[in-house]
Amino acid sequence: MKRATNVRGIEAAAAKRGPRLQPVPGPAPRPALFTAEVHKVREDGVMLGIGAKVVPAKLDPSVHPTVVEGACARHERVLVEEQEGGGLLVIGALRTQPTPGVDAAESYTIKAKRISLDAGEELSLSAQTAAVVLRAIGEVETYAERILSRAEGVHKIVGRMLRLN
Repeated sequence: MKRATNVRGIEAAAAKRGPRLQPVPGPAPRPALFTAEVHKVREDGVMLGIGAKVVPAKLDPSVHPTVVEGACARHERVLVEEQEGGGLLVIGALRTQPTPGVDAAESYTIKAKRISLDAGEELSLSAQTAAVVLRAIGEVETYAERILSRAEGVHKIVGRMLRLN
């Protein structure tokens, strides 16, 4: 008899606490956020390698196509979000290579139609014992053991005063 009373007491205490929590739904078949390899960049999006499949995806407007092209060339992975409608959206690239100006590396190659370096006070280029310094006061300094200047046509040196040695 004591046992039946205890069971009723437990049921009564549970009823006072309110409804039981609902069970947690099972995991989605694939996470909403995952990585993939870029196989090809197209005008309307990209082709991604996910497991053994190659599937199309769109680029998020915040992701510059050049970033994804670089990831494709370097075999870096991109961050992909699965949309509610079932489509895929590339939302970023996972940088696995050094970035010029941020990380030190063995070498960098910068290809561009035009490169502009803008320094407020001084810009210097140096390689071991040779250097070129441009200063905001209108001064250009070159330093090296040997300085060579060549011209196919006219080689013109203009100045109010030239001082040699």
